[in-house]
Order: sequence, then C-alpha cells, then structure tokens
Amino acid sequence: MPKTPKQLSDLAARKARPRDASYTLASGNGLFLVVLPTGGKQWRVRFQTPEGKRGNRVIGIYPDMGVADAHKATEALHQQVRMGDRPEGLYDHQRAALASQTAEQIAAQQAAEEARKYSFTVVSDAWLEDRKPGWAPATYDKSNFIVQRRLQPELGHADMRTLASKDVVPVLIRLAHDTPSIAIKARQCLNGIIEYCIVRGIRGDDQVLRLHRVLPRHRGSHIPAITKVQEIGPLMRAILAYEGRVVRGGLLLAAYTASRPGIVASARWEEMDLNRAEWFIPASKMKTRIEHVVSLPRQAVAMLQEMRQYGGGDFVFPGVGKRGNPHLHRDALSKALRDMGFKGQHATHGFRAMLRTVARERLKVDIDVLEAQLAHAKSDEVQAAYDRAKFEDERRVVMQTWADFLHEQAEYAKVVQMKRA
Repeated sequence: MPKTPKQLSDLAARKARPRDASYTLASGNGLFLVVLPTGGKQWRVRFQTPEGKRGNRVIGIYPDMGVADAHKATEALHQQVRMGDRPEGLYDHQRAALASQTAEQIAAQQAAEEARKYSFTVVSDAWLEDRKPGWAPATYDKSNFIVQRRLQPELGHADMRTLASKDVVPVLIRLAHDTPSIAIKARQCLNGIIEYCIVRGIRGDDQVLRLHRVLPRHRGSHIPAITKVQEIGPLMRAILAYEGRVVRGGLLLAAYTASRPGIVASARWEEMDLNRAEWFIPASKMKTRIEHVVSLPRQAVAMLQEMRQYGGGDFVFPGVGKRGNPHLHRDALSKALRDMGFKGQHATHGFRAMLRTVARERLKVDIDVLEAQLAHAKSDEVQAAYDRAKFEDERRVVMQTWADFLHEQAEYAKVVQMKRA
C-alpha cells in the first residue's frame, strides 16, 4: 500500500522557502501546500468525482488559513464531491463575493492585502532571509528567535510603511523588564529591519525609529558577569548541582572555555577531539570568520565523555523543552542561571568577562593569551594582517589552570557554607 503522507506541521509550512519553480508539500487527504516562486503559499486539494473525473481546487492562502483549518476545508470539499455537488474553491468564493461587493468594499480588501504584504511578519522574515548569508549561524539563530518569537507576536500585523516609535517602545520595555540582553538585541533587529525597508522604498529616507534611549538603564551597560573571586564559588556550586544534565554540561563548557553561548549550545561531536583534548570550531561559526581551536581541560573532557554516553545525535547538547530544536538553545543556559538566582548578576556570556578579568588579575595570565582564547578580532587591519599568534601551547596550560581554579573556588565555598551551618 502507498504510504499516507503525514499532516504538514505549521513549522514546516512557515519555513518553506520559494524556489525557481513552484513545488508542493503533501499534507494528506489530497491536501497540498503549493509554494510559489513569488513566496506566496496556497492550499490546493486534489479530488476525484464518483464518475472518476479528477480535479483540484485552491481552498486557501497560507498563513491566512492555517494547517488545521486547511484540513477542515479539505474534508468539506471532499464531502461536496461525494454528494455530487460541484466543488467550490477559494477563487469560486472570491468571484461570487466580488460580484456582490461595492467599490468601497473592493478598495478596502485591496488595502488589507497591501497591509499584509507590508506587515511586520512578512517584511521581517524577508530581512532575516536577506541577512542570513552574511551572518554566522549562531548570529542568525539568535536574530531569528528574537524576531519570530519575541517581536512578531507583538508587532506581526503592524504596517511597516507607517510603523512608528510609539508602536515598538512598549514592546522593548516589556522585553527589557524580563531579559535586558534580549531587549538590546531586539532593538538592533528593529533598526536593521527599518533600514531594510528604507533601502527598498517601503519607507521614506527620514522614517527612522527613535529608539536610542528608550530602554531602562541598568547598572552598568555590559552583560552581567561575576568577576569577584568570592562570588565564583557559589556560582560554580550551583551549576554543578543543577539537575538538567544537558544544560549543566553546556554551562560547564562555557565556564571552562569562555566560548560564546551560541557556539557552546550548537557544538557538534565532529568538532571534538577528546583524545587531543581540543575543540575545533569552524570559521563559519566564528564572529571573526577564522577557525578557532579551544583547549579542553580535564574537567571538560570528563563532562563530554559523560555526555557521549547519552547519545544525542550530531550535537553534543541535544535540544530540550518544547521548541523542537535539534540542539540546546542558548537561551536555555541563560534561563538556568536566572532560575539559580543569578538574574542580573551573571549571564552565560559573562564567563568571557570572568576569564578576562579574574585570570588577568588573580592568575596573572598574559593579556595576549587571554585575547587569543576569547578569539577577539585584532584591533586594526595592520595587526590582523601581521599578528597571527594563537598561543595554543600557552592556552592549554592556562585553561587547565582556569578549570582547576573554578573547582577550587567551588570547594572553598562548600567549606565556608559548612562552617556557617
């Protein structure tokens, strides 16, 4: 028997991108999503009359008609066919409706279609697709998450031709209250989307948003990071005691290596060489677009060997929660730190500031070695061209010393707590 197609998920329908020619995605019961080269998406139903005559009808437009409603409409059309009635599709209904519409109604419908074309959802998706080729995967993933999960639910129907600062400021303030770093990135995305609109004539050259000082001021303007030695022990103890093994492993790798959260969350087994205790991060993932070798201390290797026993496919840290991500999402790391009580004190990205500050001041590590470990871009073009030192041998010693130091602080915090008890 031929295999019955599974019902298409909303995620698959939303992510379907246009190609040079139209193509279809089956959803079962004769229903297909047709993806047009223009980017439009139609629901089309194939049917066969009791006399054996085959036909098809367009029954709706995605995303105006969702997957569930498309299947209901499909069943209704099949019912018409079984009863011998002429099946009616979307265009049949539109023609009948147009015949009875007034000029004012037609103008209003055309205006609504224009508004959908220039809606925040449609335009911001186009902006993401336009920027994707020039971004590192981690940068794209974060921007995509912020736009589709944080901004589109609030601004999705807004008309980008008339969107004003007053429309977006309340959204940014609410985001800043929950997660300041997300609000800052959301503001950057909004400015990028507005620039995209101006360049393409959707907005005038003077239609910029005034968002420079709209976010509430927080103590300091940097990502929160613990840099006091006496506070490192309690932080490490909390991480080591965290119940979620995947998230715990991700936080430990971030602490041991001071790598960027997105790179940690998307780490692949093919990048890991546990025998050499090295992590080879490809250039495509790096902000500098230069491949990076990270020395793994013994503690990191032990953690990775434990993760290896659990499987998880291609990724070191498989996805958790209901998002359906193939790997751990970087925001899961930040959320865990907030749940541990470190909101506003320490973020996942803060391990980088911790290493640079504490290792420099307390462990007296050479600043050039630290900069190489953090994979910071050279300060100018001349330095980037001639200074290519990677300090791999020095970094191997330093990162083992750093991991030992983190565990020493955790043990010290444990002794202090026991004495107080």
